[in-house]
Amino acid sequence: MIYMDTLKTMSELTNSGMDAKQARTITTLLKDLIDGQFGHLATKQDLEKISSDCKAEIFEVKTEIKALKWMIGSFGLIVMVAIIQHGFVH
Repeated sequence: MIYMDTLKTMSELTNSGMDAKQARTITTLLKDLIDGQFGHLATKQDLEKISSDCKAEIFEVKTEIKALKWMIGSFGLIVMVAIIQHGFVH
């Protein structure tokens, strides 16, 4: 986030001889320009939160994949047992 000291900017403009109304207008325009250009940028905290959220989701997906591996492995074992039993019965 970019910070602009509007009071200091206005003081510098008026101290250099500019009319106070003009200094206020220019300072407001500059602040609006800066806010418009940089107001939408992500902060370090935004990135840390997104990173944390992504890590949590990745952990959840990994946990689900492990559960699916166990389910598929169990199902495969059941199928193999059924095939072996069927082969021995007939």
